[in-house]
Amino acid sequence: RDAPAHGLYFWTYEYFRERLHPGCRKTGDENLTTMLLAGGLAGVASWVACYPLDVVKTRLQQGHGAYHGISDCFRKSVQQEGYSVLWRGLGTAVARAFVVNGAIFAAYEVALRCFPSAHVAPGKRV
Repeated sequence: RDAPAHGLYFWTYEYFRERLHPGCRKTGDENLTTMLLAGGLAGVASWVACYPLDVVKTRLQQGHGAYHGISDCFRKSVQQEGYSVLWRGLGTAVARAFVVNGAIFAAYEVALRCFPSAHVAPGKRV
């Protein structure tokens, strides 16, 4: 669940960063709003993509032997509670993810600017 979610996470950040501030991937001069929004959207996309798997993982961990693997947990959960069980609590998770990941990416990008030699735009030499 983590590998695809992280791939989507970083892709979404870079995609929205460039869409919100065209050319910033080359220059590295995007503003704080761009960092916050792109980071927030990346966090939301990541959680939306992996949330059903996270629900199954949590149920397996708390199941006390009630399930015989991932597919059994998925099947029993959906049979007993419907497909909506896979999305229960998503609103809270994405609200938190937007704020937290926006702050994380903004802090990371601002920190890079404190060390000029550490942040080199693609294609530029140090």
